[in-house]
Amino acid sequence: MQKQAQEMIVLETDAFEPEVCEITRKIIIVSPFPGRMHELMRTLMEACFDVLVFHRWEHSEAGALQADLLIFDVSGSQDEDPVGAFRENMHPVHAAVPTLFLVDERMLDDRRSGGHEELLVWPARPQEGLHHVRRILRSVSSRELDPGTAADVEAVRDQLIFKDLRIDLRRMTVYRGGSRIDLTKTEYELLQQLIEARGGVRTREDLLNRVWGTQYFGGSNVVDVHVKSLRKKLGDSAGQPLYVATVRGVGYRLAD
Repeated sequence: MQKQAQEMIVLETDAFEPEVCEITRKIIIVSPFPGRMHELMRTLMEACFDVLVFHRWEHSEAGALQADLLIFDVSGSQDEDPVGAFRENMHPVHAAVPTLFLVDERMLDDRRSGGHEELLVWPARPQEGLHHVRRILRSVSSRELDPGTAADVEAVRDQLIFKDLRIDLRRMTVYRGGSRIDLTKTEYELLQQLIEARGGVRTREDLLNRVWGTQYFGGSNVVDVHVKSLRKKLGDSAGQPLYVATVRGVGYRLAD
């Protein structure tokens, strides 16, 4: 009898042996009451997510943090539109990161989720939170796996997004995969013109007029020089274009 009990203990121990996560994704949770996040944190970590938790969102430090998903707990906020307030003050690096907002039920009547964000009435069962997280990340992954076309340009709140490039129109800044790319004003305007064309061809003459102005009387080869510099900063190439494709004898367009 004692031997059988020992065997049962061994079997039960083996059954609950934790698995090593070969692939993990990072989630940042921000809540003024992190104690209420313990069950959600444990559920996410058991599902092979790396979780960082903060009491508040320090924008001065936020730019150094990379995440696959952000979770903001605004369920106890007294602001009229806490979701909108968070979005307006979001650090540029995270503006395009998918976001899950934990909200009060009353907030659902005042606002509908949009862009990269989703709302979940909180408190809720941890498994429901995990379900939302997985659904959001599956949606993002499906877009990333799509080979895409030059028309796959998304306009989100004063931003232009093409593949992993994001242009912040208000700040006149460009990010690639969350990392800022330092462009000159001319390079920035060239990229903006190509993205706004949504796959249409911009001739050299058209780009000259739009970027340099109609009073410019230099040769059109100045466009080629700046496109070459732009490609170098984007990590792109003329032979196998990822962002900017050449239309021989005509001009440029977004790559497929």
